[in-house]
Formats: sequence, C-alpha cells, structure tokens
Amino acid sequence: MNFAVVEDSRSQAEVLKALLKSEGHQVDVFADGNSCIDALKSRSFDFFIIDWTLPDIGGDEVLKHVREKCGWDVPVIFCTGRTDEEAAADILRLGADDYIPKPIRYMEFMARIHVLLRRRQVRPENLQVGSIEIDMEGRRIKLVGSEVELTQREFELAVILLQNIGRVLSRDELLTSVWARDAGVDTRTVDTHASRLRKKLGLAGESGLMLSSVYGQGYRLDTVQQG
Repeated sequence: MNFAVVEDSRSQAEVLKALLKSEGHQVDVFADGNSCIDALKSRSFDFFIIDWTLPDIGGDEVLKHVREKCGWDVPVIFCTGRTDEEAAADILRLGADDYIPKPIRYMEFMARIHVLLRRRQVRPENLQVGSIEIDMEGRRIKLVGSEVELTQREFELAVILLQNIGRVLSRDELLTSVWARDAGVDTRTVDTHASRLRKKLGLAGESGLMLSSVYGQGYRLDTVQQG
C-alpha cells in the first residue's frame, strides 16, 4: 500500500512513517496541504493520513481534493488535537473514515489502519439492501429482481446512498463525489437526481427503503418496515 502522510510536525511524521514502513507499506510525507494536493495531479495513493491543522490550508480542504481525485473508496484518517464530540462529528461528516486524537497512541493508530484495510479488502462486489440489488462490476441495479434503467450519475448516486444507510449526506458531499468533474453543476442537480431515484427505485418505502430530505442538511436513506 502507498500511504500519504500529511503532517507538519517532522518528528510526528517520521514516527508514523516508520510504523507504516515496518508493516511493508510505502510512505510519502507532506509537510503541508498544498504539497499533497500538487502530488495528486500526477500520483496516486491507497491511504491518506491527514493532520487536521496544517500550516497553509485546513485538513478539510485536503480531504476535499482527495475525494475529488481519488474517489470515496480510498481510506482517510484524520489526526487531530481536537477531541470534543462536535469536532469528531465534523470530521466524519466531511467524509473521513476515522480520526485519531492527539497525542497519538501508536498501537491504537495501527489497529485502526488495519480495520480500514480489512474493510477495503473484503468490500463486496455486489450489494443488496431491501429489495434492491447492485451489481458493482456490471454497474446494474435490480429492484425485486427486475433491472432498472439508470443513467451513470443516477447509478453512482444510488450506490453512495445505499452504502451509507442511516447517514445524512450533505448536498455538497454528494455533488463532490458524483459530479466532481462536471463544471457548472449545482446542488439542484442533486435534488433532481434524488427525485428520480425515489421514483425508479421505490425509495418512498415500497422497496423497504425511504429516501428523506433533511432540512438544511441533505439526504438520508433509511430502511423501513413494509406493511
């Protein structure tokens, strides 16, 4: 695995690098956010470890670029001196997979790395939620056994929603993950596609799933009991 460590403390970065290299991983260290963002233009990484507070830009800005360039399958862990519940919620809501409070406890740090690596390795190619089946490799979706015709963007939006049952996904987050390379697209596009998916996939409860608009936040997909 090729790791990117974005950490301005040289001593901290060297410890993390040594730990990861001891497990056989390749590690590139970036002392600020912009140097990591520049590297993304020509290089790819399998895992990101990002300090929340950087000398030039915020870790959240780095995360935004990571998701735009590398997608949502690449694990991202934040290291932060902020340990309050609100900070943790903000980090996860922005799209990080996990966070480690500082000072870093290194055994716990490596354990969390291993958990995310296992999840990535065992990620199923097919996903079934309620009466909806997703063929990830074939990029097809079936509802009660019948294939549903979806556009590429509708498919990608459906996959993100189905992989995040019960989680509120902001319109900006959905826009970034599905339409990152489309210029001139705004959040109204998310609303339009969500409305189409609600009809095509029975997300008003018919499929065992309910897609709700959360006022001022975004969308949440929940499982519901069918009568």
